[in-house]
Amino acid sequence: MLATASPHLHAAARRLSLAAPARVRSMGLPPRRPVRYASLRLRAPAAAEATPSAKEGVDELGFEEMATRTTRRYYMLGGKGGVGKTSCAASLAVRFANSGHPTLVVSTDPAHSLSDSFAQDLTGGALAPVEGTDSPLFALEINPEKSREEFRTINQKNGGTGVKDFMDGMGLGILAEQLGELKLGELLDTPPPGLDEAIAISKVIQFLEAPEYSMFSRIVFDTAPTGHTLRLLSLPDFLDASIGKILKLRSKIASATSAIKSVFGQEVQQQDAANKLEQLRERMVKVRELFRDTESTEFIIVTIPTVMAISESARLHSSLQKESVPVRRLIVNQVLPPSSSDCKFCAIKRKDQTRALDMIKNDPELMGLNIMQAPLVDMEIRGVPALKFLGDIVWK
Repeated sequence: MLATASPHLHAAARRLSLAAPARVRSMGLPPRRPVRYASLRLRAPAAAEATPSAKEGVDELGFEEMATRTTRRYYMLGGKGGVGKTSCAASLAVRFANSGHPTLVVSTDPAHSLSDSFAQDLTGGALAPVEGTDSPLFALEINPEKSREEFRTINQKNGGTGVKDFMDGMGLGILAEQLGELKLGELLDTPPPGLDEAIAISKVIQFLEAPEYSMFSRIVFDTAPTGHTLRLLSLPDFLDASIGKILKLRSKIASATSAIKSVFGQEVQQQDAANKLEQLRERMVKVRELFRDTESTEFIIVTIPTVMAISESARLHSSLQKESVPVRRLIVNQVLPPSSSDCKFCAIKRKDQTRALDMIKNDPELMGLNIMQAPLVDMEIRGVPALKFLGDIVWK
């Protein structure tokens, strides 16, 4: 049987499905209109409350530790596609906001779902307020096309290609012409895998350094599926090494051509291109440091109780460990709650889930993590009331 939400929550969900979400103006830090759900009584179902954690009694890793006993600011949720990462990330953001933390939730997934999850229009690539929480909660969906365009048009001039103009500005025009003859221009104009997510996080780091954004005490990242995340982890090192080589090459060539360049007025353009590339490299280094900082960051793996999902989660944890990314928690979503009677389908499904849960207990990659379970419920988790309902169950 499924965990049953309260009738009030079902009524709220029906209202959300009937009314189109109002568009929210999102420029800078817009004023929030406080909304209360006083008539909505949310309670975790008894069946879900009876669902034991795989590490029952590990109080030091409960939500209280996340909210009050740590200065950790960044929480990144990731895992296989379709396991409920966005719902878990959004519910954690709501839980933080309702616990007194001004919170920002960011989607680095090229296929954004935050607007759907909150049942509010959060598109536009700018900070947008989320209505219905006790403390300020803002959401940000990074526009992946803008990220790709930023890569293509770095130092681009009208009428030229991004790579050609960029390399001209770096004093590497001859090399660019040779690459053009080899038909590699299109390859270089294509952003490397993982750049969307890397630029998303680097942009967050960039604006969080501004004083007006210091209000956020908790930042929750809804990351892309596993493959994107693994490419994102390796990208900062790749760009750091690649950009370093380009800058060294530019320095060698510039020493021999600076006199000629200055005569034709290209020295300023050349230095500007180098500065932009160096800024990108520095931001990617900050992304790498953010991932690996055990004091400020934690990566939370989200999975479901199937053999395929558990196996992929184990591989993800292994990769995160190799990159020195701190991981302490594993959320197992869509778990069938206990029931005194099962239909034939539920009995088979429960047996299949039990086998997957046993895999976690015996898997050397996952057995050391704090296991948190989220029950399969009989309604779609959509809107702040539903996310609060889910958060009260998962984030105890």
